Amino acid sequence: MRDLIQLFMFERPLKLTDCENHKVYFTSDTHFRHDQKFIYESRGYKDRYEHDDALIAKINEVVRPQDTLIHLGDFCLNITPPEFNEILARIYCQNILYIFGNHNSCIRRYYEEAVVAEYGKDIEVYPYKVSKITYLGYYKEIIVNGHMIVIHHYPHQIWNQMQKSAWQLSGHSHYTNPTTQLDNTDNKILDVGWDGHGKPLSFLEIQKIIANKNHVKQDKHH
Repeated sequence: MRDLIQLFMFERPLKLTDCENHKVYFTSDTHFRHDQKFIYESRGYKDRYEHDDALIAKINEVVRPQDTLIHLGDFCLNITPPEFNEILARIYCQNILYIFGNHNSCIRRYYEEAVVAEYGKDIEVYPYKVSKITYLGYYKEIIVNGHMIVIHHYPHQIWNQMQKSAWQLSGHSHYTNPTTQLDNTDNKILDVGWDGHGKPLSFLEIQKIIANKNHVKQDKHH
């Protein structure tokens, strides 16, 4: 019973350090193998294969093997297990922290199969590492260099410790939500998805963006 309780208890915020030897990056909504023109053509590619090659090349250009890449959902869509394994193998980064999105596809099965193999049942266990991916579930609070960050696939209106300048990083909207864009100065929230930036954003890049955003009181608690 004690072990079972530990599987389901809420974790404290995950603490990470961003430094020269280990940088922290964020991205979302890569949509690898998603065979829809509104994904790959809007990003300037002729098909999903050219799209995937370009995204993998950019990730590898920016994120080193020893760095941490925090991916906020929708990694891939309509993908076979061999295709998923091939794309994952081509990404150099060895430490990917993953938040589930609304298109979980093969990446969810990858997690579920590993959990069932270890525990003999289909249960939720977080954080849980499979190869180079550490699954964080659907929501997580992290602290990077002392900064509280709420990470979720979906943008929030209110989040924990926002009155104390906590950030909220999300994806999902493909950079179509004005409230989560770079130039919106109302609250410390940002869409880190691929469509807004064309690359993973570093912690320091986000820190500079967030510095220009203000805390706007949303309710009586804030």
